[in-house]
Amino acid sequence: MENEIKQVYAGSVVNAEYIGSVLEENGIQFLIRNFQEESLVAGWAAGTIKGDASVYVFSKDYDKAMLLLDEIHESDIEE
Repeated sequence: MENEIKQVYAGSVVNAEYIGSVLEENGIQFLIRNFQEESLVAGWAAGTIKGDASVYVFSKDYDKAMLLLDEIHESDIEE
């Protein structure tokens, strides 16, 4: 089950990119799914209810990633 991915963030593209940089600095592999960009490439533009982007990590890194997100949430990211 270590190869499964879990969502750790859904919201703005800017915040997703920032979270990705924090995860990378801490040695956690991640995937950012940018829904706006995907829809533009497909020929139509739309946002989603959850936001414009999502960040995913492997299940084995989920707890570590969530601890990091809790730390940065308190200081840097507004909901």
